[in-house]
Amino acid sequence: MDLYCDRDSLFDTFICLFSFMLSQRCTNDFKALLAEVITAETAAQKTEDGKTVLDSWSTAKRLIKPDPRYNKMPRKERETLWRRYAEEMLRKQKFEPDPKEDKHTDSKNRSANDSGRYHSGSRRTNDRR
Repeated sequence: MDLYCDRDSLFDTFICLFSFMLSQRCTNDFKALLAEVITAETAAQKTEDGKTVLDSWSTAKRLIKPDPRYNKMPRKERETLWRRYAEEMLRKQKFEPDPKEDKHTDSKNRSANDSGRYHSGSRRTNDRR
């Protein structure tokens, strides 16, 4: 009798772990799908009604639905994962400086630093004399 209980317990544990691993795989695949399809370029595109893939689940769904990884993810979890991904992308966009602004400010800072470097060098020579 104990042998059957041990087998059942072991089988139940296996099924539980297998389900968990399968769920994690589906989640990781769905996140990869989001990263592949919803890029900074697609996020910048607006629909006719002004929506983007980062602020509208229905807009994002149109892009990712044809992929088989979409259907493998449980329906109740899709939008939640998309929402987390969209929030993370929006957060990154707020903190990433615009490359055009960087080049502009870098050249200003560089010229100010360079001119300061020459002045300080000439002061040192004058101080030594």
